Amino acid sequence: MARVLVVDDEPDLRDMLRVSLSLAGHEVSVAPDGHRALVLAREQLPDVLVLDVMMPGMDGWGVLASLKSDPDSAVAGIPVLMLTARSGDLDAIRGGIEGAVRYLTKPFAIADLHEAVAGAVAGGPEPEQRRAAQQAALAHLARLERGTGPVDKASARPRLSRLEPVSGKRSPTQGLAPRQSWPSWLSLDLLTARDREILEAVLSCASLNEARLDLQVSRSYLYARLRSMASKLEFGSGPALVRALRSSSVAGDGGRHSAGSPATD
Repeated sequence: MARVLVVDDEPDLRDMLRVSLSLAGHEVSVAPDGHRALVLAREQLPDVLVLDVMMPGMDGWGVLASLKSDPDSAVAGIPVLMLTARSGDLDAIRGGIEGAVRYLTKPFAIADLHEAVAGAVAGGPEPEQRRAAQQAALAHLARLERGTGPVDKASARPRLSRLEPVSGKRSPTQGLAPRQSWPSWLSLDLLTARDREILEAVLSCASLNEARLDLQVSRSYLYARLRSMASKLEFGSGPALVRALRSSSVAGDGGRHSAGSPATD
């Protein structure tokens, strides 16, 4: 038996989830909105949180971000299962990048819900589950960018709230002239156009926090993309890549392992 917190603003669905999970042997609490969800999550420390995305006031993304940034590791380590009608590839990718360990779309089979909850409860330490979900999401994103992943017409390039600029609104980093010279050690052929756009923003800003605001993306998304680029280029970490690029931009075509200035945010 596990302690499960169900968060959904639809009373009928919330009651159905409560009854179904209770019959499966779980101890179930419910919350009708994001703010109440955070209160109960911190009070009860459930074994898994089943979270709707589209809710008035604080939506599921806001709840997820608040939980994963909580200074209490016990709260931040609650496994989150997203349960939503948003079935697009990019929505699922965002869920994985921002910290959900499972992503289930409506309509769903009760058996799938029970399996997802059981998997989140028995899947090992939450940080490991979260890391695996982030890696899977980044791999999925890379396939989409290469054009080798499945095309989801229903979600073809939607704006994902903090993941992409508002349609028709020019991001402060759009239209930047290409850098006159990238360091010779930077294998541009390994990077996507989006990768290069992110690096342009990072090198044009004083900090990673300023860069993410310019790009209109979340902190977790920016760090995940930098980790992905560092992996492609065989760097130890995203910040190490940024330090080397900043060092090269100051010293000319400097060495890739120069100390440079710290990649702070």
